Order: sequence, then C-alpha cells, then structure tokens
Amino acid sequence: MPKFASKSAQTVATPRIHALIVAAGVGKRFGGSLPKQYTRIHDQTVLQHSVAALAQVAPITHCHIVIARDDDIAKTLDFALPITWVEGGAERMDSVRHGVQAIWQAGFDSADDWVLIHDAARPCVQATDVTRLIAQATQQVAGGLLAVPVRDTVKRAAVQNGQTLAAATLARSELWLAQTPQLFPIAKLLEYLQQAQTLGLGFTDEASLFEHFATQPCDYPLLVEGSHSNIKLTFAEDIVFAEAWLVHA
Repeated sequence: MPKFASKSAQTVATPRIHALIVAAGVGKRFGGSLPKQYTRIHDQTVLQHSVAALAQVAPITHCHIVIARDDDIAKTLDFALPITWVEGGAERMDSVRHGVQAIWQAGFDSADDWVLIHDAARPCVQATDVTRLIAQATQQVAGGLLAVPVRDTVKRAAVQNGQTLAAATLARSELWLAQTPQLFPIAKLLEYLQQAQTLGLGFTDEASLFEHFATQPCDYPLLVEGSHSNIKLTFAEDIVFAEAWLVHA
C-alpha cells in the first residue's frame, strides 16, 4: 500500500497528469440498446467527445480508459489521445481502483504523479475549466474537483401516506454540485481506494473518499468552480443539450 506523500512533496512546479476515464457502466436510467457512452453525437460517440475534450488540455498526453470486460465497441473507435485499456470492476469504485492501480504499476508512483478522473458521460467539459482545476488542485494536499454552486432552492423530502412532501429547505450557500474531472495525488488516492475496499465501503465519487478519511481541514479536496454546461448524461433527454452544446465546442 502506498504511503502518504508529504504536503511539501506534493507542491511541485510540473506535476504529471494521468487522465483516467471511467466507461465501464451500463447507464440503466439512460435507456437505449447501447451504454450511453456509445451514443453518437455528430458522428462521434460520447466517449470520443469526452476524450477529445481532455486532449485540449496541454498536460494531458495520454488516457487510461476503464471498460467492461465484455465491451466490444471501445477498442474499435479512434481517439484524440493514445489509450491504455483497463478492465472495469463490479462497481464504479472498483473500476477507478483498477485504473489507478494500472497507472501506479506502470511506474507513475511519485509525488509528481496525479490522477485526473473523468466520467465518460460528461462530454461537454471545457478545457479551460480542466486547466484551472489542474493549476489550483495540484497546490493542495488533497487535490480537488470541478463543482458548481447550487442555483435552485433545495428541499429535503419526506414521504408520508405515499406522498412526497417538502419538509425542509436547505441552506443553498453551503451546497455545491460535484462534477468531474476530479484530480488527486496518486499515492493518497490509491491508499484511500485500497482502504475503502478493505473496509467494504462504497462511494459515488473519489472526493467522497477524501472527505471520509480526512482528519484535518487540509485533507479536504478543493472545490474549483466549473461550468453548469458540464452535465452528466443521465437521461435520454440530456442528449438534446449535449448535441446543441457540442455544435459550438
């Protein structure tokens, strides 16, 4: 298991950024005959668009993509970056761990090595946002993530007699919507992933790992404001927005 890197060791002038795209999911809520990452928008799949967006970021010159064992589509596609393929796991966290282990085992295990994790289903991410994330998060012990402040009033629901009721209003000023990419130092990320596996813990994103294992404020990831256009394609109607956005990308 990798050891924690010191704060001074992680503040480096030229970090190495290793892109990791998670594309092993099936997207049950999206529907359709194919996983959503293979839906075509303007003659390219969603996955190809996501890789192309990262390819516009100068420090990113290669990408690891995690796919399902029985995926027979991904390797037939052309991408804007050289690709290393990694077999996914049962859950998202397993797939991320497999990807990070592949990068680590390739010899990228120093304090200069950072993993940039991105969802395949976020093809509208902007290179300027990713560049800003890299610049800011690599100055932190615990890295950071793109996120956007909540704009709408948020209600806490309560179910009573089969009805869903608005039971409380949450303080909007404290709420952000997490996005990807999320960027973390590889040693600490891999250690947390391995600890979570040992303890049988599951998390919906990698920032949650750092939140869970944090022991002091500097262990929390930095929130770097991104763009509301960086949506995750979850439902079929989300494609309409992505089609319109990518026309002008």
